[in-house]
Parts: sequence; C-alpha cells; structure tokens
Amino acid sequence: MAPSFGVYLPAFGELAEPARVVELARIAEGTGFDGFFVWDELVSEPGMAVADSFVTLAAVATTSTRLRLGALVTPLARRRPWVFARQTATLDRLSGGRLVVGIGLGDDEAGDFSAFSGEAVEPRLRGERLDESLELCRRLWSATEVDFDGEHFSAHVPAFLPGPLQDPLPVWAACLWPHRRPLARAARCEGCFPLFEQGGGPPLLPRPEELAAVRRELIDRGARPDIDLVCRGATGLIPPDELGPGLARLVEVGMTWWLDSHAPGESFAEVAECLRKGPPAAG
Repeated sequence: MAPSFGVYLPAFGELAEPARVVELARIAEGTGFDGFFVWDELVSEPGMAVADSFVTLAAVATTSTRLRLGALVTPLARRRPWVFARQTATLDRLSGGRLVVGIGLGDDEAGDFSAFSGEAVEPRLRGERLDESLELCRRLWSATEVDFDGEHFSAHVPAFLPGPLQDPLPVWAACLWPHRRPLARAARCEGCFPLFEQGGGPPLLPRPEELAAVRRELIDRGARPDIDLVCRGATGLIPPDELGPGLARLVEVGMTWWLDSHAPGESFAEVAECLRKGPPAAG
C-alpha cells in the first residue's frame, strides 16, 4: 500500500507569521500532500520568532479541505489536560474531522520547561503527567460525564460537549528509539512517531531494520496491526536515486506516513519551492 505524505515544519522565523503557514498549506494541498503538521514549542533559539501551533492550525483548518493536520508533538506535561481536550475537540470539528493529536514527552533543549515556573522539568515526572493527561483527555473526548482522580490531576465534570467528530480521535505518540518505555504508550495509540538518532544535521532516511524493530516491539506490546508508523526526513536533501527505493523499503516494514521535514530558519520561499514539487514517489 502506498504511504501518505505530509509536510512537517516549525512555525518559527518567517513562518511565525500564520498567513505564511496557511499559504504553505494551500500549496501542499494543491500539489497532492495528504497532511500538514507543525511543531508545538514555546521558545526557540534567542531572537527567533515562534507562533502558537494551535492558533496556526485553526487557520490551516479553515483554508484547507482535505489535509490531515496536527501538532507534532505536544508535550502534554505542560498543558492542562482539560484545556487541551477542549481545544482539540474544537479543532477536530473546525477541520471537519481531520485532526491528528500528536503527543510526546518533549525536551528542554530550548527551555520549554525550565524557563518557566511551575513546570515539570525531570523526565520521569513529565512522563507520569503525560500518561495521566492522555487518559483524562480520552475520557473528556468521550463526551460523557467524567469522574477522574489521578496522582497529578482530577476532574469531576458533566460531559464535555460537543465532542470531537472522530471517534476515536487519533493520537500519534512520539518515541526516541531505542528507548523502549515510550513504546508502551504508543502501543495504546493509533499511531507512533519514532525518532531515530542520526548524528548531527537534518534527519534523512531511517534505517529499515530500525523501523522494523519498532513495529515488532509495538505489536508485542499489544498495538493494533494497522497502527500508523510515521517517519520524517529532509526529502530535498536525500539524493533522488536513494529516495524512492528508500521509501519503498520503509513501506515494506510498515511505514504508513512520510513527512517532508523542514528546519528552523528555512524561509517561506525555500519551503514553498519544495512543496510545489509535490510529494515524492515510493518505489
């Protein structure tokens, strides 16, 4: 089966202007991409502008008709789960049922946690809050009365209405291979977004044997057989004679989505030029 193709970019720098991201989404939809995903971070390197991911996605939702869209990934540990549940249900309805919820532990490289008071900086604590938040969000998305008491959060509310259009609202969980613990979380979700250590520089083609190992681990942990496996890479930096065969090998071991990945600092013109070429072919 042919994979789906998406765009993956940070709304940073020139792209912190939402109108530019909306224009990129328009180009992507017009040239045949299937999805459009943005980073969800609060800060970047000093002096670089950053846009709010969900406000930007709302604009994309209203100016596209077909693209799957979402934030990859939201560190739920720094979100109030009831606010996040309300935002995502609303965005799913606004988009006509096209939202993908991306969740992950997040990192503190730019200070997304440590730069602010009251945030959980230690990874173990972030993981606990993430798992509890996801459970609470799923209950709130169900549009039924919720009575929830966890270690970090509690909620006692009537049904959150209206609920999302999709049931279930698809969740993709990020994990950094070869760490196994996040795979237990991803196995309970509709998709997994594995990140692979590739040294310095932009991400390129993952190794098929690594993706195959991720899939085996997910299935062993009870994942659904049709779980989405989402890979990313800087498509324009991969030699054409390697790209098609490389994508085909990844599809053979389970990849369902390929995301054309862009880096902070890329200009609107640079990204637009790449998107006008359309998605690559696997084979």
